[in-house]
Amino acid sequence: MKILWRYIIKEIFWPFLFGLVVVTFVLIMDFILDIMNMIIVKGLSAPVILEVFVLNLAWMLALSIPMAVLVAALMGFGRLSADSEIIALKSCKVSFLKLIKPALLISLLLTIFLVWFNDHVLPEANHRARLLITDITRKKPAWNLEENIFLDYFKGYHILVKSVDNKTSKISDITIFEHKNAKAPRTITAKKGDIKFSPDGSKLIMNLYDGEIHEPDPDSPERYRRVEFKRQVLTIEGASSELVRSTSGTRGDREMPVKMMLDENKKYRLKIQRSETKIDSLLRNELDRLLYISRDRSKYARTFDRNIIGKAPSIRIKDILSRIEYEMRSIKTYKRQINSRNVEINKKFSIPVACIAFMLLGAPLGVMTRKGGMATSLGLSLFFFIIYWAFLIGGEELADRMFISGALAMWLPNIIIGGTGIILIYLVIKYSTIEGFDIIRKILPGPQK
Repeated sequence: MKILWRYIIKEIFWPFLFGLVVVTFVLIMDFILDIMNMIIVKGLSAPVILEVFVLNLAWMLALSIPMAVLVAALMGFGRLSADSEIIALKSCKVSFLKLIKPALLISLLLTIFLVWFNDHVLPEANHRARLLITDITRKKPAWNLEENIFLDYFKGYHILVKSVDNKTSKISDITIFEHKNAKAPRTITAKKGDIKFSPDGSKLIMNLYDGEIHEPDPDSPERYRRVEFKRQVLTIEGASSELVRSTSGTRGDREMPVKMMLDENKKYRLKIQRSETKIDSLLRNELDRLLYISRDRSKYARTFDRNIIGKAPSIRIKDILSRIEYEMRSIKTYKRQINSRNVEINKKFSIPVACIAFMLLGAPLGVMTRKGGMATSLGLSLFFFIIYWAFLIGGEELADRMFISGALAMWLPNIIIGGTGIILIYLVIKYSTIEGFDIIRKILPGPQK
């Protein structure tokens, strides 16, 4: 039996690696297309680009591993069926259930690994990736002074240089349009100059020689001022093209481990209780006030009655209703937050368990499509993974709108895929090794040939 287990594991191991590489490569290429423009425009260094890919590789692996399991099951059991090895093993009294036990064990181990990965590695990787992308977005574009081309990278400035020596940083025939102040835009011209950065790299310092400054008077626009200079120093803020890294204490739902999300849900449940207590208190106080007035019909009470229940009550009731409405809206918002986190909590477990569900589905499908080969295996994997993902995304949308629970939304795809796999396993066992649509002909009643 140990020999059989090793043989089955070997049969699905290499297809699993193949599927993992192919699926991950597809996800990487899609990711590259999304960020290529940002990489080019921002002039990122190789280490930063590598860090972006490594951090985003975490969510790619979380998706590609379950799909690779389906590819492995289809290709592995498909080859066994195509070579009639399953028939030979059955003749030796080895049932199909015994054949899939080692495959299910591998799926279980991958599930355990992914549960740990999704709760410990993925949230931190998502958090750091978000911070890095945010920092890159804020980064100034990489730039070089080019001759006879307007440079507009710096807010409030347009710079035109006729001649540039990049080795010495010397420039000549410079024209600078400064429009930081819309009421008093300035035009600066100079015959020559040089450029450098401040020690911290955050400012661009331009030393200009033999030039003029042209600007209107902000108090009297009809007046015009021209100033000649021998040397003028122009300092431009925010000119650094260095990547400034930031840290953040705030995390989104996909950047939290399970414990952190459970703690956040506790806080929101306490907020719901406080809002419900406020609503109850408002209603009780108003009811007590009305009961007091109705019991005491003395002259003083009637006067008090007219003051409170006359014009004032309508204002008072509107105020109370407004406060109740505010608390009810708050409760609804808190419940949405809790539901959203419940979706993410269940997702951390449901996607890993998809490894088992896909193995249950892929093993009998591989037996049925034994003549399909690699293309059929990849095509079926993509087809069923799209179905799985459509149910997952649709369920998440319904759960966020509180139409269904987060648990049902995240586990329903596994139930459907796994349930279908169990039915197919039963049919494969009952009807021996069958191929393609032979199942339909065997199940549906009709004239037998």
